[in-house]
Amino acid sequence: MADRVTLPLKNSEGRPLMHKFYRQEGETHGLLVTFPGGNYGMDGPLLYYPCELLQAAGWDTLALTYSFQLEMRSISPDLIPGLMQECRAAIGTTLAEKEYPRVGMVGKSLGAAVVAFLCQAESSLADARAAYLTPPMGMPMFDPIFSQTEQTAYLAVGSEDRFYDRQALEAMRATRPFKMTMIQGADHSMNVPGDLEASLEAVKRVVGEIVEFMVED
Repeated sequence: MADRVTLPLKNSEGRPLMHKFYRQEGETHGLLVTFPGGNYGMDGPLLYYPCELLQAAGWDTLALTYSFQLEMRSISPDLIPGLMQECRAAIGTTLAEKEYPRVGMVGKSLGAAVVAFLCQAESSLADARAAYLTPPMGMPMFDPIFSQTEQTAYLAVGSEDRFYDRQALEAMRATRPFKMTMIQGADHSMNVPGDLEASLEAVKRVVGEIVEFMVED
């Protein structure tokens, strides 16, 4: 069973960083950290359900909310350095609390760029597993950074995502290996417009693959 615990996480200006951290009472099999999108919060299904399922499997889970979201501001280039700093500090603080046999990270859209940055910047994450959901392909904040990372990686992409870029994808494939799932008809939220059953199936598939990716040997 996991209990909710408050960690001393701070944003780039020293104010408390909103988060949900659940720590197992006994042995812990791993730590999962989720990074939301600019308009996709910590409780969006693609982030919420991996946390729930891995908690049940004996993992600690940390779900973050960026300070700009709490302040109800829109993301802008001038906020990116502070955002990266607060996420890096959050990871550092959490890993200093406990040693984990495995660390997994899941980033949605903007969060995928955060995960790529952390994989490149943090030596403590050299053996982490990284899942990138609907990443901002073709953008300088993602492609060149992701291509330099070496962590085991999984990508989930929708064929109708406005950020899906076939040429950018092929260019990334040429730089490093990664696992990938393409959901036909899915948009940036991994919804299939006008088709509830297909949308639910898309979320179910991606969530299941994230969990399998995190626990597999």
